[in-house]
Amino acid sequence: MDQPDAAESPKTELPGRTTPTWEMELLVSGATVFGLMQLPAQADRLVFGFYNASNFAVAALAPSLWIYIKFSLLTLIATFVVHLCLRGYWVALVGLHSVYPQGFRWDRMKARLGPHYLETSRELAGDIRTLIERADNRASVVFGLGFGMAMLMLMPMVLVMGMMAFIWCYETLGGDGTDALKLSAAMAALLFIVFGVMVYWDRAKGDHYPAGSRAGRWIRGFFRFYARLGFDRANNPLITLYGSNEGNRRTAVILGVVMFCVMSIVIWQALGDRLGWDVGDFDGLPDDVQSATDTVLPQHYASQRGDTPRLAPLPHIPDPVVRGGYVRLFVPYIPARHNEAMRLRCPQALEATGDDAQRERLECLEAMHAVTLDGQPLDIHFDAAEDPATGQRGMLAMIPVHALERGRHELSLQRTPRSDRKADDPPPKPYVIPFWL
Repeated sequence: MDQPDAAESPKTELPGRTTPTWEMELLVSGATVFGLMQLPAQADRLVFGFYNASNFAVAALAPSLWIYIKFSLLTLIATFVVHLCLRGYWVALVGLHSVYPQGFRWDRMKARLGPHYLETSRELAGDIRTLIERADNRASVVFGLGFGMAMLMLMPMVLVMGMMAFIWCYETLGGDGTDALKLSAAMAALLFIVFGVMVYWDRAKGDHYPAGSRAGRWIRGFFRFYARLGFDRANNPLITLYGSNEGNRRTAVILGVVMFCVMSIVIWQALGDRLGWDVGDFDGLPDDVQSATDTVLPQHYASQRGDTPRLAPLPHIPDPVVRGGYVRLFVPYIPARHNEAMRLRCPQALEATGDDAQRERLECLEAMHAVTLDGQPLDIHFDAAEDPATGQRGMLAMIPVHALERGRHELSLQRTPRSDRKADDPPPKPYVIPFWL
């Protein structure tokens, strides 16, 4: 068998200081990035569905849990995509260097570049092997740092889910969920405050208490206890390793910038539709917000809203163009809002136990939403129903329209009253749903 020429081997060998895990990094990024891209929508569906079916005390924590989950998923997706690009750049450098092992041939560029421009380019480019090593290290740092940032949200996720479980158990045993929410929030705040005070005190006074002293053992036991709860640098070795080598200030800046960007995306998704945030300058059009007049919002029509999960979905009809003699109006029942509103507006309906108890509760909801057609009050009849597309429970009203003239008409219904609304606050604008016959 012919032996390969020893002079040819350097062309196919990787640089000596190549990251040993580069193959595993590529495998993990390439194999998981496309699957991860499907998870944000599933997280929306799971957490939003949980919010839309839970009472106020439990639902109040669902947005926080959603933010932590979305932050981790979006950070991982961005990490793997950027890492694949950086690894691709590194592979291109290694491959092209194997074709041209002599590196940059600056002498062949003298005819086309001036001496100062050429020398500046030579200084900035450096040696090709150094460029390859930097590209290799850059990809590994992005991979590790991004993974570490996603891990930052694990402890808050566990904390919020623990609070939810505590509130649920408290309510199951007959307690008030709002009291449990306040108690769990106070306990969580106390947990963070005590830890922060101890970290500051240890940095300022810790040297005065040797490790073998009674106070030193007590302090270390305190931090070991918090370490089991996730309050420890050792629980995120990726961030700790990077920060201890690159400096805390540099690490804090990078973490702050990335967290700001990712959180901005998450907040945009959560509040964009409600506050009318959009890209563009549409001064001549009404604001694209809920309850806007002379506006056809896709969220009010089953045929246009798509399958994207929503936090607190809006009332909707099948389509802007109505065919047939009835309009099918579905009003989602959001326990976090409707339960409290019914306690304030018609507590006797919730306490009723007779044969007509269910009808009395639905009549309370009918009066609460006060549906009108073209400004005229309607004597509607709510029936309990379920949205076939999302499984959301709510109220269904079949509104007759066979006697209406052809053209544009408007359904409107009042929002669920908020429990924190003050007497002098302006009344909330109703939902407006245009349709055509």
